Amino acid sequence: MRLPLKKKPGDPVLATDWNLLLDAIEARTPRPGYGLQFISSSGGFSYSSPPPAVERDRGQPPFSVIAIEADGSRYKVTIKEGWVIDRRPKTADHPHVKFTMPASNEVPLDTRPRPQISMSIYDILWCRYRTDKAGLVTGTPEIIVDSGDKDGVHYWPKDPEGYGGEGDYYVKLFKLELDDDGFPKVIVYQQSDIEHYAQLWTGENVGGGAGIYRKHDEDENIYKFRSVDGRGGYTGDSPNTGTTAQIKVVTDGDMVRVLGNGKKGSLWYRGIGYPSDAVKILEWDDGLVTSTGDWLLTQGWEGYGLTEYTI
Repeated sequence: MRLPLKKKPGDPVLATDWNLLLDAIEARTPRPGYGLQFISSSGGFSYSSPPPAVERDRGQPPFSVIAIEADGSRYKVTIKEGWVIDRRPKTADHPHVKFTMPASNEVPLDTRPRPQISMSIYDILWCRYRTDKAGLVTGTPEIIVDSGDKDGVHYWPKDPEGYGGEGDYYVKLFKLELDDDGFPKVIVYQQSDIEHYAQLWTGENVGGGAGIYRKHDEDENIYKFRSVDGRGGYTGDSPNTGTTAQIKVVTDGDMVRVLGNGKKGSLWYRGIGYPSDAVKILEWDDGLVTSTGDWLLTQGWEGYGLTEYTI
């Protein structure tokens, strides 16, 4: 490129001359080629290979795809790390919120360099994690590859009979497919941290007496409990044919108490063996026995409508 003509002292410097000088300097400034960087200093300049590029993934969401590299008929896929977050009831032996990093082939996703996951077209990437019977995440979540769907198993807690089931969960992250030009594309399902809540309740029969809990119906996922009912009394020859309730049911703290109907009553019965010819009276008040009486001889009691019960 032509430089401007030299000037004598006192000659004006025209704009065209100045612009020609700038253009000439710019045209003759060294520039690095592909794969090189230009380093200038007071003593001159030099070329150097740049350091390895740093992955720029700060703005990408968890479990998103960072890179896909062809590997024969398969692909090596690199993903952004994400957490499995376990929100649990707070107690003295574990935190309220627990973060667990999944691993691919036992290599945590936040390892540098990141693990590469081998996938084929139409494969699905899953995050699998397990829980105990209380719904708390156990072990290390796994990143697995499978082309089919995964159902998993929801945990269910221990019930008063001591049963319960552990959980096995599969979260679908993305599916690898081909676009119209034959290049791999990603069908996204999950691009956020995975949150698990241990929110099912447990049951316990407290106090004494018969247990109210009956069973857990696995098909309906329902905990079923018995009802306490005040049935009718015996007014005929068959049980439960009466219309007047002979007991009443009340709650008292941890107990369900079965009481009488608020009335007094008595029952005469005859012994077998000794004394074979004696009767005894049993008296109660509101369901509570107040007296068992003494053995009485039967002589002289005929004609009083005595009802005999054998015990």
